[in-house]
Amino acid sequence: MKIVIFEDEIHNAERLIQLLKACRPNVEIIAVIESVAEGLKWMEKKQPVDLMLMDIQLSDGNCFELFRQTSVKTPIIFTTAFDGFALQAFKVNSIDYLLKPIDIRDLEQALVKFEQLRPAANYAFDIGKIAEEFLKRDSTRFIGRINNQLIYVKAKDIAWLHFTKGTTWAITTKQKLPLDYSLDQIEQLLDRNQFFRINRQFIIHIDAIKKITTYYNSRLILQLEPEADTDVIIARERVTAFKSWLEGKAQDADA
Repeated sequence: MKIVIFEDEIHNAERLIQLLKACRPNVEIIAVIESVAEGLKWMEKKQPVDLMLMDIQLSDGNCFELFRQTSVKTPIIFTTAFDGFALQAFKVNSIDYLLKPIDIRDLEQALVKFEQLRPAANYAFDIGKIAEEFLKRDSTRFIGRINNQLIYVKAKDIAWLHFTKGTTWAITTKQKLPLDYSLDQIEQLLDRNQFFRINRQFIIHIDAIKKITTYYNSRLILQLEPEADTDVIIARERVTAFKSWLEGKAQDADA
């Protein structure tokens, strides 16, 4: 079986190769591709492979840019650290998806699924549907009001969210905006790889964390950027999940 891997982190690519060889000792890794630009050059050569294992986020953009510029008919198993928002689309429109960190049992099941589908003469999948679901999350926006003015903020621009005195506030590097949503509603629409609900009052973006300090009663306290005007404390029952999130492990959507 000839496989090409799209992965921009060397240690992830090396581990994936080890897992593949453990599952299929005769597998042949044709190439490890780190970027969209490199992927386009490789695809121009039309080198035949049986399967692609493709990370969504590459060094210079997301992999869906490849499909806008070239036709891909090779079966794909996606590897991703993203949460369940788009995973149904992945399951329906690709061979399979694997959540990072990849478990060898999940990889084996995906390979078996590929081998079972492989005899099909014209196996095809709709990459457009996957891209659509992914980009929905990437472009999520929230609205609110300041006096009589309707305002909005992009999810990707939010540093942290705070519910206080009956209002949900979105804090960006430039402004503080009131939103017409509860934290529960917002949490369901955010990328759980980037955002984490640390307690009943706060959801924080990973890039907003400036410092993490141990706190009494087995809790953690965060220093954020932009700075919060109150203590930002991770509830004791959320500490273990928070540490897993920092490691890039997938969160349970019901957590």
